Amino acid sequence: MPHVDILFNQLQKRKTESAQDKTAIDNFEKCIVDVRNKIDDIINEAKSICTEPQGYKRRRSNNSSHDHQVAALEVCDNIVNSASDRFQFKDHLVAASLFFHEHFGEYCGNFPDDKLETTCLAYLELEKSC
Repeated sequence: MPHVDILFNQLQKRKTESAQDKTAIDNFEKCIVDVRNKIDDIINEAKSICTEPQGYKRRRSNNSSHDHQVAALEVCDNIVNSASDRFQFKDHLVAASLFFHEHFGEYCGNFPDDKLETTCLAYLELEKSC
């Protein structure tokens, strides 16, 4: 899925913050689900915008509207599933940020317990799914 590949490539930058990456992934999945839920409105709007020229007639099946809806729902489902598979371990991004040497100085006075807790919860969920 090109949408998921684009998001994946954007998140490969070393300077990104793990919390921002996790938020971006969650927002991406939420937006695709929102589009999926509004697919009927989108198809109806597209029909009102796109009209065929008067002189041109083309045979269409009776279920062309239904076919478009099914295809659109399938595309949305594939994008969400692909993103879920690709970013299954997104909670581990938080764990990876604990090992950035730039942050070691901050850990002397105040260790980020919230990041460690998020990581532990992610590993517990992973063990349950296995």
